[in-house]
Amino acid sequence: MALSREEIASRYSKALFAYAQDAKKLDEVHEDMNVLLQVAKENPDMLRLLSDPIIRKNQKEEFLSSFSGEFSSETKNFLEFLLEYGRFNALTEIIKAFDALYDEDKNIASGTAVSAINLDEDELNRISQAYAKKYGFKKLILTNEVDSSILGGIILKVGDRIIDGSIRTRLQQIREQLIENR
Repeated sequence: MALSREEIASRYSKALFAYAQDAKKLDEVHEDMNVLLQVAKENPDMLRLLSDPIIRKNQKEEFLSSFSGEFSSETKNFLEFLLEYGRFNALTEIIKAFDALYDEDKNIASGTAVSAINLDEDELNRISQAYAKKYGFKKLILTNEVDSSILGGIILKVGDRIIDGSIRTRLQQIREQLIENR
C-alpha cells in the first residue's frame, strides 16, 4: 500500500529533524529548508524536474548541486536521500512538517491578529511579545488580517486558542446582558 503525501511528510520530516538535532545543526537545517521552500515556490518546475522518473539520476544530481552549494552537509545529504528514494514530489509538505516540529521544539507559535484596520509592524510586534510572554511562548509570529466588521479591538488566533477582544463581541455581550436583565 502506497503512503499518502502526509504520511511521507511526517516520516521524512521526523527523520530530518532527528538527524539535524543529532548533528547539532537544527537551526542551520531549518534555515536551509526555508530557503529551499522559497526556491521551490519561485520555481515550481524545480520539483517537477527532480520528481520526473524520465530524467536520469545523474542529471538530477547535477541540477540539485547547482543550487544546494551553500546548504549544510546535513541538508545536502537529506536532499540526496530524497532524490534516491524519489520523494521530491513531497518536498513542500516535508518542509512544512519539519517547520512544525522545529517550532514546537523551540516553543515558537504562529497566529493571526484580526483587527479592524491594518496594524503596522511595531503594533504587531508589541502584541506578539505581550501574548508570547503571557502564554509562555519563546516567540510568537503573528500575521495581520483586516476585518472591518469587528469595529475595533483585536481577535487573536493562535493554535486552538481564540482571544476575542473585539468591540463587536463586547457590544454583543452587553446586548445579551441587557436582554437578560430585563
